[in-house]
Amino acid sequence: MLGGKSIENFKQMNQMRVRMKRLEKELEALSFEGKSKNELVTCIADGRLTIQEVKVEDELLQKNDKKLLQKSIKQAVNLAIEQAQKAAEERMGEFRSLLSKMPG
Repeated sequence: MLGGKSIENFKQMNQMRVRMKRLEKELEALSFEGKSKNELVTCIADGRLTIQEVKVEDELLQKNDKKLLQKSIKQAVNLAIEQAQKAAEERMGEFRSLLSKMPG
């Protein structure tokens, strides 16, 4: 038989699961854009660090410079991921603070 504290802890854990699922959906819905320094490649990532889209300007393709293309893609992807990570860490920080307030 569960005591009063155990039931309360169980309820709090269920609430945390619901909040975590909500947080995951919120992160999925966010969008972060990273651009290469030459602004010829754009990368879009969501808050779960998934690349949603990569756009390459025709101007870059016309240069026919494989190394420049690779460097530009890398810059854009890294910037988008960096922004998404920061947002995810901020939101997870809020979640961790809620967890720390839960009893033992």
